[in-house]
Amino acid sequence: VVAGALLLPSKGYVVNALTWFETLGPWGPVLVSLFYVVATILFLPGSIITLGAGALFGVWKGFLAAWIGANLGACAAFLLGRTLARDWVDRKASAHPRFAAIENAVSEEGFKIVLLLRLSPVFPFNLLNYALGLTKVPFWKYATATLIGMVPGGLMYVYIGSAAGSL
Repeated sequence: VVAGALLLPSKGYVVNALTWFETLGPWGPVLVSLFYVVATILFLPGSIITLGAGALFGVWKGFLAAWIGANLGACAAFLLGRTLARDWVDRKASAHPRFAAIENAVSEEGFKIVLLLRLSPVFPFNLLNYALGLTKVPFWKYATATLIGMVPGGLMYVYIGSAAGSL
């Protein structure tokens, strides 16, 4: 599944799915949220979904759809990284020296570091969700920091998508 997500033209699939969601009326934002969860787990590009949600549903409805889906997907990936995919994530994370520094910082200041990581565009969202599952941060701190930290970037991407959709 991961190989397929990385090798197939996933951006095209995401755009096609978003186009279909637009035709579903009030169910569109709900399905965007659910699609975002699956996309996050499968390493599909979330920025396209967030931009698309803004273009399709406007700022507030698009933001809620993307924010809920991104947070649920992040929590699902965190839990998978902590359980079923732990060995795979550990191999991937150990190849990046930045993640060792993150693990040390998270063990001391879990909530604050997760919040700061969510505010920074430097770290890849999908891999970070799984990698943080390897750390000692409690799930509730991870989830709360993610909920808060995803607001500024999410609003920015949805606004840009909404503005582009208006053009």
